[in-house]
Amino acid sequence: MNQRVVRLRKEPRTEPDVGAPLVRRAPVSTKRRVHLAAFALLVLLPTVAALIYLFGFASDQYVAEFRFNLRRASEPMVANNNTGTSPAAPWANNGGLTPSQIWDSQTIVQFIRSRDVVDALDADLGFERLYRRADADWLSRLGDGLSIERKTEYWRSMVEPFFDMTTGVISVSVRAFTAADALAVANAVLKSSEKTVNDLSARARKDAIAFGEEEVAKAERHLLEARTAVRTFRDKADVLDPMRTAEADITLQSRQRERLATLQSQFNSIKEAAPGSPLLRYMAMEISAIKELVQAEQSKLTQGKSASPAPDASTIAAILGGFEGLKLEESFREKLYLLALQFSDQSRIEGMKQQLYLNAFVRPKLPEEALYPRRLRLTAIVFFVGVAVWGLGSLAYYSVRDHL
Repeated sequence: MNQRVVRLRKEPRTEPDVGAPLVRRAPVSTKRRVHLAAFALLVLLPTVAALIYLFGFASDQYVAEFRFNLRRASEPMVANNNTGTSPAAPWANNGGLTPSQIWDSQTIVQFIRSRDVVDALDADLGFERLYRRADADWLSRLGDGLSIERKTEYWRSMVEPFFDMTTGVISVSVRAFTAADALAVANAVLKSSEKTVNDLSARARKDAIAFGEEEVAKAERHLLEARTAVRTFRDKADVLDPMRTAEADITLQSRQRERLATLQSQFNSIKEAAPGSPLLRYMAMEISAIKELVQAEQSKLTQGKSASPAPDASTIAAILGGFEGLKLEESFREKLYLLALQFSDQSRIEGMKQQLYLNAFVRPKLPEEALYPRRLRLTAIVFFVGVAVWGLGSLAYYSVRDHL
């Protein structure tokens, strides 16, 4: 009988590391229960709660929409197959919206989201009556005893104004708990927006006209001051028209000089022909008198105590210089006054051309179906968010466990 020798292979024996922490692995069934509990807590429970709330308690919300754009009276109208006539496209002239159009449109968008609209709705329809209805669910309706700032925040969650910078169109959607309320709120918002646009236009037109009238009043005041200065100068100089007075004096002096030249020629002729004639004495006296008269007139014209243009100067040249300066000022003020009148008329015309209009080409209509809340979409969002949170939590758990 053959004996079989069995050789046993001895494996090296490893001693346990005394300093290493002892990790106990949970049983598979326990880990599965923890995963299921986490999934139920983070995914199933919020999804079921959302389903119960959205399909059992959430109130229907109706949406009324309207669209409009802002145009000025100077903008041309073009044919439109759907709406008949409409303002020309903003890009038809210069390739895009002007800064003023963007500013005006953004102003109206901000107005629709402002407290002023809440006050207007409260005055016209009763804001709290609209959004604090008894049949609305407590999570969606307006709270009790809220301040105006909280009401404005709530209103911003119920209205969605959007400005399309490519077309210049402003789209506004408002929500309410009944179809009739949604239509009434949309009409009230459109009415308030149109009133605001008209106020902006009237204010701009008023400012332009007021500026033109102010310039006219200023030019008229300066013209009156110039005319008063001319009248005062005439009173002090005791001359109605210094220019005509100077012309008359010059004409008189010219005639006297001609008379003097004639007498001097006659005197010389008689003196040569008859030196002892008694006529020479008479002519000499006349010549002497005319010379004195010519000198006196010359002194009045160009000689005096002062060459100053002050109105009390004695010479006609000084009076004429001061008068011409004042008349030039008066003429300049008259031209400025006429220009101011022309500018005022142009400002009034341009103000009428630049008048801003609200063109509501899509008006609010009575909604037939409640579009909010979007129950299936919200439920799906809650489910996928829960799955994402559960997945991230599981990943973090395994990561920490493997690290340990």
